[in-house]
Amino acid sequence: MRGLMIQPAASPLPPVAEFARQARPHVPEVAKTVSVHVTRAVGLYADREGRGRQFIEEALAAALHEFLDLFDGMPHRDRAVGRQFRTLGQRHAARHDDVADLYGALLVAGTNLPSALTADGGPSIDDAAVLGRLSLAAHRYLSHLTSEVGAGFRAGKRRLDHDLNRRKITEQLLAGRTPTQGDEDEPVTGLPDEMVVAVLDTGHEAPELPEALTGALSLRGPTQLVVIAAAEDRDHVVDNLAAAGSQARVAVSWAVPAAGVAAAHRWARRALSLARRGIITDGPVLDCAEHRTQIWLHAEPELRQRMCQDLLAPLLAETPNSREILSETLLAWLESRDSAPAIAARLGVHAQTVRYRWKRINELFGEALHDPEFVVQITMLLKASVPLWKAGDQRDFELFQIEAVQ
Repeated sequence: MRGLMIQPAASPLPPVAEFARQARPHVPEVAKTVSVHVTRAVGLYADREGRGRQFIEEALAAALHEFLDLFDGMPHRDRAVGRQFRTLGQRHAARHDDVADLYGALLVAGTNLPSALTADGGPSIDDAAVLGRLSLAAHRYLSHLTSEVGAGFRAGKRRLDHDLNRRKITEQLLAGRTPTQGDEDEPVTGLPDEMVVAVLDTGHEAPELPEALTGALSLRGPTQLVVIAAAEDRDHVVDNLAAAGSQARVAVSWAVPAAGVAAAHRWARRALSLARRGIITDGPVLDCAEHRTQIWLHAEPELRQRMCQDLLAPLLAETPNSREILSETLLAWLESRDSAPAIAARLGVHAQTVRYRWKRINELFGEALHDPEFVVQITMLLKASVPLWKAGDQRDFELFQIEAVQ
């Protein structure tokens, strides 16, 4: 007969490899049981269910599989267990937790690993040599995991210290103080000669700092994210912040030295406030340099309103329609000092309409329009107030009516 092939019988697995094969199906249950003990023993996870417990259980399951991979001596894929346990150490550092309790929990887990793997229907070990080898391997492997946790914890502490120092510098700059670092408060060196301040406002909870901006100084508040960066990185910062969402609005200052960061922060926040009120009508990115006048004029809202009551009373007494067209015409003349036809072209009306309005303006203000100081004051006052009125803010008129009847 041709072609009859007899397959050789499979060689029996060595005792160690056979134990590993039989133990693998029990890994999920063992990991679950051990994770309960770990989460109870470790302060960071004690009395906590959910994501923390799940992370521990998944890390232990991966570790048990890797341990069996190493134990049976056969080739296996990299399970990236070391990275998981380094992350575990970093979590402790981020929570300011002492990692000693995790070391202790891993030590207990390693000591009881052989019995955990053989309990509740798991493979039995009759060979004393295999049992001894299992215990020794478990001790060595848990020592390896402990060292990974320690490495992650130390890296996390360095990152935490670095982040805390950067936060301190950021808070000092925003408070207008000279930034310092270290326990002895040494002056910070190496800051850019010129910086910009960008403020992101999404109208709800502020997002985390985009990964692309991790090199910048930042401070995350309840609703706004503040970023301080070198002036040369302005566009990079704005592009990444503007990508935070369709409802996001970013205000960015012009370049300032370190001593001007606090003021630049105020300018950016004021620009966002003016945009929310409809006074600045740009898109999602507000360039403070393009709105310096409005940012300046709205720095003292109570003063603006008081001056409005004192200097523009004749205008406030007009009907709403008359007040709107007269204030618009007066501001156009104050800004340009053009002829009636030129102002008419600017406003999109007939020149005779402008002349009629100008006659009424002269009736309201009379000789005051020939006083240079008065003209300067109402020019700035109208530049601040007209956009406010157009945006629907009626408080100037309401206050005028209240005071008129008192």
